[in-house]
Amino acid sequence: MHLVKSKINKLNIIILVLIVMAIFSGCSLSNTTKKTDEKQLVTQPEPNKEETVEVTQNSTAIDLMPFYEEVKNLEGQAALAFFESLSSKGLSDNDILEFFINLPLSDANKDIVALYERDNFESYMSSYPSGEAHEGFNWTKGSGTHITGSFSELELKLPFTDYVKLAEGPVGDPQRTYRIGVAIHGFDQPWNVGLADSAQWEADRHSNIEIDVKDAQWDNDRMADIIDSFVLQKVDGILTWPMVESETTIMPVQRAIEANIPVVSVDRMTGFEETTSRVTGNFPANGAQSGMYLVWKLAQEGNLKANVVLLRKPLGSTADANRTGHFLKVLSYFPEINILKTYHDSDNTAEAFANMQLALTEFTEIDVVFGTGDHQAIAAYDAAKNGDRLNSRQNGKKMIFLSIDDSKTAITSVKNGEFELNTPYTPFVADIGVRALVNIILDSHSIPHNIITPNIPMVTQNGDTIFGLKTQTPDQWFDYTFGPPVQ
Repeated sequence: MHLVKSKINKLNIIILVLIVMAIFSGCSLSNTTKKTDEKQLVTQPEPNKEETVEVTQNSTAIDLMPFYEEVKNLEGQAALAFFESLSSKGLSDNDILEFFINLPLSDANKDIVALYERDNFESYMSSYPSGEAHEGFNWTKGSGTHITGSFSELELKLPFTDYVKLAEGPVGDPQRTYRIGVAIHGFDQPWNVGLADSAQWEADRHSNIEIDVKDAQWDNDRMADIIDSFVLQKVDGILTWPMVESETTIMPVQRAIEANIPVVSVDRMTGFEETTSRVTGNFPANGAQSGMYLVWKLAQEGNLKANVVLLRKPLGSTADANRTGHFLKVLSYFPEINILKTYHDSDNTAEAFANMQLALTEFTEIDVVFGTGDHQAIAAYDAAKNGDRLNSRQNGKKMIFLSIDDSKTAITSVKNGEFELNTPYTPFVADIGVRALVNIILDSHSIPHNIITPNIPMVTQNGDTIFGLKTQTPDQWFDYTFGPPVQ
């Protein structure tokens, strides 16, 4: 049909434009409805409405830049008052969390600024992927799938089993077996066993997928050898959990990519930008929420002073840099918070215990212990208890323990009042990685370079509201925890 004629008048042009706009508007509405229907098909049954929590990723309803302009020159009580006013400014829970994640570093605490710059946190944090979840995924509290872990043999619940679509049953050519090499570290740590459990569960849903899980045992050279062996075997794809971003990790991943074998990393990143796809976690939210809680807790006690010990993962790991960096950004607004010392371990509980014993020997006044993994908080609590230092703060107050990584032990410790906080970080993301990898192997072009997982609200004993952000109780998150039951 010819829409344009030489003598068409202005009124007809306006009418035609309105018709075209109406058509396109109808198409858009139709697509939106279709996507909503598809989402309803895969969402698991919801729990009671009063416990339903929907988490969206990195999308805010409000432009936060004016808030940063207001807060950037505040410190101490003035900064606290601004934080306390956020909920009254029209910010949602997600807006508030995003505000703290992207909060600029303040120069109010010179020692924290020096530490932040010394460990080069900004370079890790600025390169860490952020953005919208793939295909607008929203996580709803209660969704997911109960499984029995193939490696741990524990009853588990995977939270994100409807994230990144892959139908159950044979994939691709049903006559062909697709082989996936899985290279991870640390079967001596329950978190990493949970990672393997979630990868194996997804593979078991497809009769023609075989995965080969190898443990590099915290040895980066061994990790490189494992990846290179997968390349020599000409596997169809490689899934990896690297300990640190280093040359030792980068080179074998690069060799795999050059051999046309797709590589998907989960949780931590390889350091090789051309890694085919990266399933990232909520490290920034872990650190930011830990900082939020500590400031709120100190304010509840009536004093914004604290001596803090940092028990950290290996220097150079994605987890350590992002969690510690975002934690320090929040604390940088408070000049009287003193970072006593940093101790690193190689994701090893015995090392963390020894580090806390050393800290107890070196410092007579420790108010707070921040661990970048749950094993550090667990070890720190045990060391303080053994040393009769749990209630050694001024006026006999209990030492504050901030934990990350949601083991059953850590969440139970929050419930019992031993830890003040846990910011969940689930190991059950390798199933997402396997689904992404299979889609890539089958030449799907819908898988993005970065697959962002949702931020999970922190867990406090009573489900407190922290600067307007509603937290979870231990019972609300417990189903999703990893590791053996608490004896």
